[in-house]
Amino acid sequence: MDSYGCGCKNAVIIEGIFGEIYPDITSYKEEAMNYENESFESLIKDTDRSLSELKPISVKSYTMINNNRMEVTVITWGASIVSLKCPDKFGHSTDIVLGFDDLKSYMNPVLNPFIGCVLGRCANRIKNGCFSIKDKDYELTKNDNNHHIHGGTNGFGRQIWNSHIDDCSVVMSYLSEDGEEGYPGAVLATVRFKLTPDNKLEIHMRATTSKTTIINMSHGSLFNLAGHDAGEVELKKHKILLNCDRWTFSDYSDSIPTGAIRGVGGTVMDFRIPRLLGEYMEKVPPGEGFDHNFCVTKNWQSDSSFVARALHMKSGRVLEVYSDQPGLQFYTGGRLLQQFTPSTFVTYDHYLHQQKLKTNEDINNYLNMNEESKENGEELLTPDVRPLQFLTGKRGAHYKKNCAFSIQPQNYPNAINYAHFPCAILYPGQVYCHDLTYKFGVQLANYM
Repeated sequence: MDSYGCGCKNAVIIEGIFGEIYPDITSYKEEAMNYENESFESLIKDTDRSLSELKPISVKSYTMINNNRMEVTVITWGASIVSLKCPDKFGHSTDIVLGFDDLKSYMNPVLNPFIGCVLGRCANRIKNGCFSIKDKDYELTKNDNNHHIHGGTNGFGRQIWNSHIDDCSVVMSYLSEDGEEGYPGAVLATVRFKLTPDNKLEIHMRATTSKTTIINMSHGSLFNLAGHDAGEVELKKHKILLNCDRWTFSDYSDSIPTGAIRGVGGTVMDFRIPRLLGEYMEKVPPGEGFDHNFCVTKNWQSDSSFVARALHMKSGRVLEVYSDQPGLQFYTGGRLLQQFTPSTFVTYDHYLHQQKLKTNEDINNYLNMNEESKENGEELLTPDVRPLQFLTGKRGAHYKKNCAFSIQPQNYPNAINYAHFPCAILYPGQVYCHDLTYKFGVQLANYM
């Protein structure tokens, strides 16, 4: 573990190893999908290779600490924020972002539905996973029912990023190949994390492309200012203010915007003055809280501007969000839990089979098949599929529905398919830019 002093002498960056990944495992994934009757181990034997010969890639961690006892840890898996500790008004420091203790949990797509990672190539949803550029149609991976979300099954948040320390910052980069998840063009993306002396976490995102493509990057940290393990009770005690006067209307049964843009006045979407979250979450049909895109009220400034503020009154912790993007996704964790999950993945082919169970109908059919096998005295293929009640997070915390919130500045969802939404297209020679800032502080009295 190495420690680096910041050039401005106000911060320290500690570099370590969060875990290791055997990269060649992924190269067998596609081949294993074509050999359903063969185990992962037999595929390795067929190629005269063994697990002992595979060289692991280290997933690095970087912990940034400033003089105000604020501490942020990021890892190169998905450029994820795994820990963010800041003191409350009494001086007690607590971790306020959801996350996991080990790399295995971060790599499990059922346990980790985009928690704390970079969202891209295209954050949020694209209807039916389809879009067109210059009269050419593209079809993306569908990983949100029939839609595409957050870059797909193996988007930016599920990749290992290259990294280095640049003075006061941690810089990560990733080259997304042409055709990855169905997107056109090779995209080089970089993310710069910087913790400032005044408790700002700055996240600067950049991207360039070899072909005309779409880019919409954001970050998916889930916050609970009372503590990552404080749960729904404390989440509902937050006061939220959003600098947004409109929202992209979507039916409660489908999160994809219809194309209509409506004013927030007189509705449960109106957070232009601070609102107690618990009084509004249950009013949003179908009672799962918020997962909606709001339109930021822009001022005359062309760079980052204020977009949101959150306050937990008991601890006094305050989070302010600044960004240069036209929209923000406000999410309160109502869809945090997946419908089903295996309790363990015993073998790699077992894991691959779970990945094929995409819908409730698939799962029910598979469970019925298992019951028939049991009656015939046959061994069950997957004996441990069961409903998921909670996610096991850091230090054994139980993350349940509506236990945290996320404020994700970004372009509007499905912007590529609506001409009147802000343009999501990036052309060769252009540089995509998103400057996002989380500013943390304390409030000693209730002025909000």
